[in-house]
Order: sequence, then structure tokens, then C-alpha cells
Amino acid sequence: MKEKLNYRLSLKGTEAEEILDLIIYRPISFQFVRLIYNTNITPNQISYVALLFGVLAGVFYAFGSELSFIMAAVSFFICNVLDCADGQLARLKKNGTRIGRIIDGLIDYITAISTFVGIAIALQTSTSMFYEWGYKSLMIESATYAWTLTAIAALSRAMQNMLFDKYRNMYLKYVYNKSDDANEDLAGYKRELEALKRLKGRYAAKILMNLYYNYTFAQNKMSMQVDYTVTPEEYKKYNKFLLRMWSWIGSTTHLTLAIIFTLIFRVELYLYITIIAGNFIMLLLLIIQNIVLNKLKRG
Repeated sequence: MKEKLNYRLSLKGTEAEEILDLIIYRPISFQFVRLIYNTNITPNQISYVALLFGVLAGVFYAFGSELSFIMAAVSFFICNVLDCADGQLARLKKNGTRIGRIIDGLIDYITAISTFVGIAIALQTSTSMFYEWGYKSLMIESATYAWTLTAIAALSRAMQNMLFDKYRNMYLKYVYNKSDDANEDLAGYKRELEALKRLKGRYAAKILMNLYYNYTFAQNKMSMQVDYTVTPEEYKKYNKFLLRMWSWIGSTTHLTLAIIFTLIFRVELYLYITIIAGNFIMLLLLIIQNIVLNKLKRG
């Protein structure tokens, strides 16, 4: 007899989830979790498969054909569904691990790198895109154009995603008293790292844990942490709607836009939207967010 699973318990919290995840990806991933819940499949195994599809998306982009673009979009979609599923399974089974959280975090980074590299190669080799946009006279410099545009879009997306994650983690901290992964107890990670070092083998786990520990240590050193003396209700009142706005430049929004423009074979439009519209929204929200936080600090 299958155990009845609670969808809401599989979420981080509806206010902290991206809208498109709630509407599209998590309902699909939850059905997948229901199918595998009583098996021996672990969240980490799902993460590895998600990572595979994320890398495949970049490879398909690089071929630059219409068929390969469709395959890239499909791979991208599957990657995000599985990326949602690993966390949902871990929350429902309460069997999440530090290594699992690290792997889950790496999926977005590696998938993004693979995807942007693939897009740059496609833009560089597909001359039709440049002719269509009137860049015939610049064809000699197509490689410079492709890699520069893609690099600017990649850095823009990274900054937008980073800020959304930062303010989402602050929301979870002050409203639900949940620590974010970046500010996880460093002592706990250090203890686990030391325990791994005493074991033979498990080299991948050792490398991941060491990288994550040093990254988190450096991040905590560089970041200016301000503690706000505020009630959960007050923080929620001023930041709930703002967090929802931040979610529109989160990783899932980017992924969905990339899928849409890939399917109509105009992926370069996604890059321009990321650079122009994405950065405009980011700067506007950053100004409003700082006003709100300064108000809370004074209060």
C-alpha cells in the first residue's frame, strides 16, 4: 500500500518557491517522487541524473541545429524537474545530507556553464542568426560577438540568481527561523570534512566537501552580515511581496525563458532579455530592497 504523501511538506515553503516552480515543475516532480518513494532511489542519485541532463542540454546547444535545439530544451526541462524532485524526496524522507545539498547546489552552476558555452558555440557557428540580425558585415568577428554576448548574459544571470537566493535565504531566516545553506554551521561541515579525511576512498565526496567548506568560509568572511531585530510577522509584512518579485529573476524563470526561446530558435533573444530586462529589474529591486531593510534596521 502506497503511503499518502503531502505535497506541501515536499516544498521549502510556498513563499520562498519560485512561481514557475510552483505552477509547472514541482507538481510534475512530485508525481515522479510519488512513483519512486517506496524504492531505494536516493536524492543524490536523482541529482546525478539531473546534472547529466543539464550537461546534455549544453552539448545539444553546441550542435546548433533545429533538432539539437529541441533536444536541448527537452533536456533542460527534465533537468529542472529532477532538480526539484531530489529536494522534495529528501524533505519527505528526511534523509537529506550535506553532500546532497552541495551536489544540488552544483547542478545549477554546472548546468548554467554548460548551457552558456553551448549557446556561444551555436551562435558562433550558425551564420544564419547573424545574417538575420543584420550582422553580415561583422561575420569575421562572429566569435567575439558570440562569446562576449554570452559571457555578459552569463554573468548577469549569475548576479540575478545570487541576489534572489540571498534575499530568499534572509526571508527563510527571519520568518521561519531556517538557516540557508551558504550560512550553514561551518563547524558541522568541518567535522564532516575531518571525518571524511579519515576514511579511505570517497574522493569525490572529499573534494566536494572541501570545496564547499572553503567557499562558505570565504563567503562568510567577505559578506557584511547585518542582524535585524524584527519579528517574523514584521519581516514578512515588508518582504513577502518583494521576495515574490525577486523570484522573477531566479534560476527557474531563466531556465523557462531559455526553453521558450530555444523552441522558437531565437535563443539569442534570451541573452538580450537577461542582460537588458533582467539587469533593469535587478537594479530596481535592489534599490527597493535596501530601502525596506534600512527601514527595518532603524525600526
